Amino acid sequence: MVRSATDTRRRVLATARNLFSSHGYNGTSLSDLLDAVGITKGAFYYYFKGKDTLCQVVLEQAVEEFHPLAKAAAETAGPDSLSRWLTLIVQQAAEGQWLNFRLLTRLTIECADLPPVCQEQLVSFWQWYQGFFETLLRQSLGPGRANDPDVPVLARSLLCSLFGALWLDRCVASTTDLAHVADLQLRQLLK
Repeated sequence: MVRSATDTRRRVLATARNLFSSHGYNGTSLSDLLDAVGITKGAFYYYFKGKDTLCQVVLEQAVEEFHPLAKAAAETAGPDSLSRWLTLIVQQAAEGQWLNFRLLTRLTIECADLPPVCQEQLVSFWQWYQGFFETLLRQSLGPGRANDPDVPVLARSLLCSLFGALWLDRCVASTTDLAHVADLQLRQLLK
């Protein structure tokens, strides 16, 4: 069966996303990627200048997939906006449907070892994502507390907690699912 160029490129990107999510950028060799996709080095270089460029494109796609979901969540503003967002991302991650959060956290852990353009992409993403959490948290707090000067700190705290829980679960599996952890922390923040 002959594959189209677009199909091969998509397979390389999907495989890279999986491998980078599981093993990180440094833990995934070009040879690992080529073997998993079943292509030659020449075929890889037809689509990408190198592993750095591949990582950049994978990050761009992951970040781009966040934005429509975030826009939809922000448009349905209300006191449960942040809770709905957390439920959505935790559910999709748990069902294996969405590797983006795991990918972004994994690459963030090894950010200092990534190419500068990928470092910049991650910094930009996390700044945007914290601002997004702040927006949802303000909606959830309501008019009385929406201007609380601690909202940025609370949003970052929640984001750090989710980031840490995701990685702690990789090492020591929890008997409590991440959705429950996120819900409990959110209730504490909203008191």
